[in-house]
Amino acid sequence: MSDDALDKHPDPAAVLQSWLDSPATGDILSRSEIHRAVVNSRHHTLEHLLQIPADKILSRSEPEITVKVLLDRCGRSTDRWAALAAAMTFEYDEEKISFGELLDSLDPAPADAQTF
Repeated sequence: MSDDALDKHPDPAAVLQSWLDSPATGDILSRSEIHRAVVNSRHHTLEHLLQIPADKILSRSEPEITVKVLLDRCGRSTDRWAALAAAMTFEYDEEKISFGELLDSLDPAPADAQTF
């Protein structure tokens, strides 16, 4: 479904979420294709991005998406940037963590309680 078709849907974000929630099947689209479609859609939300594997968001998405989220999350904290650099050393054969799990691992404080 294209973004133009999603424009006509009453809740395009819900459609994208249904794609992320669908079981992986090789019949229609692979998980990778679903992730790419969600990231590339103008209807995605931060909640959608947080569910996608971190390596796909960091290495294969539009840089302006990743940069904005990382700047919002890490701000001026050198500790968070150092934690991000350390966390990005994951191996391809390791268990995939979501972008949200990666951001949550930067420090134990809830995002709402952080100050910059």
